[in-house]
Amino acid sequence: MIYIKYLLLILLVLIVLKFVRKKYKKYKKIHEKNGFDGIYYYFLNKNIKKSGLNNFIDKKKNTLGKTISNYSKQKILYGPYKNTKVINSFSWSSTDSASKYLGIYESQIQEKIIQLTKKFKLKFFVDLGAAEGYHLISLIKKKIFLKGFAFEIDKQSRAILKRNASVNKISNKIKIFSKAEFESMKNILNKRQFNKALFLVDIEGHEFNLFNKKFCSFFSNSYFIIEDHSFNEKSKKKRNNFYKIVKKYFKVEIIKDNAKNPFNYKILDPFTDDEKYLMMSEGRPETMQWLILYPKKNNFKLEPRHDKKKNHFIHSQRSKN
Repeated sequence: MIYIKYLLLILLVLIVLKFVRKKYKKYKKIHEKNGFDGIYYYFLNKNIKKSGLNNFIDKKKNTLGKTISNYSKQKILYGPYKNTKVINSFSWSSTDSASKYLGIYESQIQEKIIQLTKKFKLKFFVDLGAAEGYHLISLIKKKIFLKGFAFEIDKQSRAILKRNASVNKISNKIKIFSKAEFESMKNILNKRQFNKALFLVDIEGHEFNLFNKKFCSFFSNSYFIIEDHSFNEKSKKKRNNFYKIVKKYFKVEIIKDNAKNPFNYKILDPFTDDEKYLMMSEGRPETMQWLILYPKKNNFKLEPRHDKKKNHFIHSQRSKN
C-alpha cells in the first residue's frame, strides 16, 4: 500500500513539473518578445480582464489613440474617409485607433478601393471581417458605393458596426451578417450585380479555407482585396493550394504596406517624435501584403516580378494601351 502512495506522489510531482516546464517555456517566449511588462499583460489578459494590450508600448499607443479620438470628436481627420464618425469602441484592437482617426489606417487599401471603383465602375462593397466598419461605413457615407454588405463573426463588433452605421445615417444602405461562408454570401446579390462588386477580405487566415474552387468559380467575375495572413496558417500545402486556386480563376496583383510620414500632419506637431511614429503604427506582426484579384476577362496586363522572400510571383498593374 505504501508503494502505491509513493508511486502516486511521484506521478503527481511529474505532472506538476511538466506543467511548470510548459508554463516556463510560455513565459520565457513572452519575456523574449515583450519583456516583464509582456508577462504582466499576458497574466492580466488570461486571468483577470482582457485589456487588448501586450506591453507598455501598446498602453502608450492606446493612450495616444484616446487623445486623438477626443481631439477629433471621434471623426476621421484626413484622407478619403474624412469626417466619417467612428465610435471609439474598437473590439479588435485598441492600439491602432490613432491611425484610424488620422485617416491613414490601411491608406494604400483606401486608395486601391477608390481606384478600382472608378476604373471598373463598381457599385457594391462586400466587407468580410468588417469589425467596427471602418472601411464599409466610410465608403458608403462618401457614396463611393451604392450599397454595402458586412460579414463579421464577432457579436460585439457587429453591435458597434450597427451603431456606426446609425450615427453616420446610412443604416438603410448596409446589411450585416455573421460568419463569412459561401452559402451565406452567394444570395446577397444577383449574378449580374456580382460583376460590379468589390470584396474586402480580412478574416485572419480563414481565407485559406474559404477560397476553394467552388467559391472562386462562382465569384470569378467579382473583384477582391484580400489581406494575406500567411503567418497565421502553418500548413504550407494549404497556403500553396490557396495561391494556386486564386491564380487559376483571377489575375493577381500584390501590394504591400507602405511607409507613413507623421510630419505630414500638423495636428501631431505638439507630440514627441516617438509619439508621432507610434501613432503611425497599425500593430502588424510583419510587413503586410494584400492580394488584388481581377476577373480574367478584364483587358489589361499585370507585370510580374518575383518576390524571393515569399517565393511566389508578385504583379504590378500595367494598363493595356
